[in-house]
Amino acid sequence: MTESLILRVWQSKDSTQLPAMLAEEATFSSPVADYHGRARAAHLLATIATVVDSVCETRRWSDGQQAMFAFTARFAGQELQGVLREEVSETGSLTHVTLFLRPYRVLRAAIAEMARRLDESPPPRAA
Repeated sequence: MTESLILRVWQSKDSTQLPAMLAEEATFSSPVADYHGRARAAHLLATIATVVDSVCETRRWSDGQQAMFAFTARFAGQELQGVLREEVSETGSLTHVTLFLRPYRVLRAAIAEMARRLDESPPPRAA
């Protein structure tokens, strides 16, 4: 894995490719909760793409089927720093994505905006 599949989606704001990138049993671990299943994970990751701006990778570490990507992003004009951990299957599908974000003050405001958007467009129910 040489580049972050998720950061690429967040940078382009084109989330149409997300379902095809995720394994059927994929899990997305957000700062708030874990979301299991392709449809739920894709919905959350796509919603994040509508909340953050100016996503820029700053560093990457890779070890075979697992990689971590440090990045910066902006929410409401304020900077977020994050780390994204992506695990892929042997076929190249994402099986687990974990998101870490800081600082808490900006993260708290971004979480509130995510909650508002998820109220308007809820994720699919868990299987």
